[in-house]
Amino acid sequence: MTLAAAPGPRWLGDAGQVALAGALALVLLPVGWTSVVDGEVSTAWEIALLVALVALHAAVATARRWPLPSYAVGALAELVLVAAPDLSGPTAEAAGSAFGPVLLPSSLCFFVLLYAVSAQDRRPWPGVALGIGLVGCLITVVRLSGFEGTGLQGWTWWLMVATATVAATVAAWALGRFRATRAAWIDQLADRAAAEERQRIAREMHDVVAHSLAVVVSHAEAGRMVVGQQPERASGILDTIATTGREALMEMRGLLGVLGGESSTEPQPGLADVGDLVERMREAGLTVRLEADEPGQVAPAVGLTAYRVVQEALTNVTRHAGPGAAATVSVTRTGRQLRVEVSDDGVGIQRPPGRGLRGMRERVAAVGGTLEAGPSDGGWRVRAMMPL
Repeated sequence: MTLAAAPGPRWLGDAGQVALAGALALVLLPVGWTSVVDGEVSTAWEIALLVALVALHAAVATARRWPLPSYAVGALAELVLVAAPDLSGPTAEAAGSAFGPVLLPSSLCFFVLLYAVSAQDRRPWPGVALGIGLVGCLITVVRLSGFEGTGLQGWTWWLMVATATVAATVAAWALGRFRATRAAWIDQLADRAAAEERQRIAREMHDVVAHSLAVVVSHAEAGRMVVGQQPERASGILDTIATTGREALMEMRGLLGVLGGESSTEPQPGLADVGDLVERMREAGLTVRLEADEPGQVAPAVGLTAYRVVQEALTNVTRHAGPGAAATVSVTRTGRQLRVEVSDDGVGIQRPPGRGLRGMRERVAAVGGTLEAGPSDGGWRVRAMMPL
């Protein structure tokens, strides 16, 4: 599972992280700073504690760009706060007793750092960070076990501190993992959508190229045979070749525009164009009969799928059915379904199904239908059932 980068410009995310760090420092740092300065500890410990507090807030500012190093800095700063002697002074008097520096409000920054690691880093670092956090919870509870300033004593105080620290640690980690999982899921959805779009374009290109080339080749072969005997037919044959090539070029241009991120303005063929398609195949030399009911209004996707099924099936007839084969195209409505059937009396496909049949099945399945293709009555039949 890969983690998705945060959306939007990188500098915008970094600015937001710095703003969060500034807000936390504005709210939390003054109390901690005053408590340490007035805490009546040695100069060395005072400097160490002040550096630790500043390091915690600075780590929050860099947590988005460098989550793991920031977490390491925050963990070391927390270790300093845990190991330092109790603080006295005005803050301790208000609390009722001297207290460990780990109780200073700036310690909350550690949970922000844990969230950043679990949300942005790859395994095993989120798990390692959680383990360090839980060990830190244990050390913190042991360190604070003697604090009595709240009036709570013994196991009551210990249980409250243990529950609060463990719950906050696990919650921060879990929120980070949720964000990472959600980002990976969004990435997978985007990849799947891109793959489906590539498959759709591949099917369109296959159908356009295969059909157009079949018509062009058929007319070219016919023209070579008849132009010497019936030169007056040459103009019609060349017109058909030019028209077919022009239509294929327009469809290819639209598909290439989609690949380039443009929206296609070319109208997609549908059920109303099946008759023209059959007529072009007749002009190409294929004997084909059309049996079509009035299906009424159908969804554009269903109409396009029906057109492509007929197009691919007739193209396969010209390529595989053999000379002299005749085909029948049937487009009928049965209840709430549209049935498209193309059959021929030729020799059929004598090799394993290729991209064309796979593409037809994918197209029909995409609109919720089913497709059957195989030998039938000495020829080959393709039948698609699609919901209206």
